[in-house]
Amino acid sequence: MNATSPATLVYLNGEFLPYDQASLSIDDRGTLFSDGVYEVLEYFAGRPFAMQQHVDRLKYSLAGICIDPPSVVDELPAISDELIRRNDMPDARVYWQVTRGPAPRNHLPPSDPTPTVLVTTTPTQPLSSNPPARQWKAITHEDLRWKRCCYKTLMLLPNTLAKQQAKRDGCQEAILHQGVAVTEGGSTNVFVVRDGELWTHPANEAILRGITRDLVIDYARAMDLTVHETAVTLDELRQADEVFVTGTTTHVTAITHIDGHPIQLGEVGPVTASLHDAYEQQLMQACCTAGQTSPHA
Repeated sequence: MNATSPATLVYLNGEFLPYDQASLSIDDRGTLFSDGVYEVLEYFAGRPFAMQQHVDRLKYSLAGICIDPPSVVDELPAISDELIRRNDMPDARVYWQVTRGPAPRNHLPPSDPTPTVLVTTTPTQPLSSNPPARQWKAITHEDLRWKRCCYKTLMLLPNTLAKQQAKRDGCQEAILHQGVAVTEGGSTNVFVVRDGELWTHPANEAILRGITRDLVIDYARAMDLTVHETAVTLDELRQADEVFVTGTTTHVTAITHIDGHPIQLGEVGPVTASLHDAYEQQLMQACCTAGQTSPHA
């Protein structure tokens, strides 16, 4: 990921500020207690992908941790558009963070909090036509996260530790499991292909319901593929015909090796390739097709 220039503008609590002039209170509960939620979305050619889904999930996560959504949440699409414009950054990753805000350090939150709202941008590469699917290697790792992973909160320490271990092992992702049941990746949802059918963990409290995950399930069903929203075991994962992961910044990425062993031939499988192509085509149509009248069309 590219480093952010000090001159790049961010949005913080109603103001557009240079990156190096924006600061959070040392008493912000996001820092002290991970008391907040976030979203990440992508812009290509100045247009966002799946904007409303990200707004809806942000509100869902806020409700899940009992933060009343500030009115500015409904303005985040317009704020993000303006930040993209001011930073002259048509291809970008946009990060939203909402915390319960600053308050004296106490486990009990204040009764009338003033949430902190932060929006930042990071440049990314433009979309290209027919890009090949990325290929990653993964490890398996015990899922040590809390029991409400359906909310996209700031409590990411177990995820980051798992991904650090993956990097030490020469891999790009950690596939998490509770006992022998596979849940999701450190920053992705996990799919297994067996006999031409898809298997992925149900969207319950154990995983984050990925926006890309749901789109891929729709693509699969449109291709007449059977989709089982049922957890697979570690043995089923390792013996799969194909494994891939999905995410907003990951798109559809093949997992070719797990714990040092190849999945089948150790290359991108045909189902993964087809779903990858379907996702990239929708991105191109949604964000890079000329003649759209609204960035949120």
